[in-house]
Amino acid sequence: MRTSTFRRRRRDPKDAVLGRPEQWFDPAVFVMQPPGTLGNSRRGAFRGPDLKTLDLSAVKRIPLRGRSRLDLRLEVFNVFNRPNFANPTLIAFAGASATEAPLATFGRIRSTVTSARQMQIGVRLAF
Repeated sequence: MRTSTFRRRRRDPKDAVLGRPEQWFDPAVFVMQPPGTLGNSRRGAFRGPDLKTLDLSAVKRIPLRGRSRLDLRLEVFNVFNRPNFANPTLIAFAGASATEAPLATFGRIRSTVTSARQMQIGVRLAF
């Protein structure tokens, strides 16, 4: 019988999330279930990083002769240049033995889902 800190104290999904890209989940919270049994964490209990981005657009319309006009446009994507991390790696165990520890890569975030700040300028002639 194995004993560890997560068995002595009841843990829930809220305190299992560390929130760091190098280790999103605390691996000490998870143990391999005995063969033939299901786990006890409910579906959707763990959430990945949230996604926050702000895009901004500014347009200046300059009237020309008649109904013609010139539009100057500036667009900025991800204005605050916030990194939006992808979901963490969810493979916790290799399945080699019933007493194995979680994999070192479990809960690690390896990429982002949005790009860095981007800006573009456009000109449009409507006639």
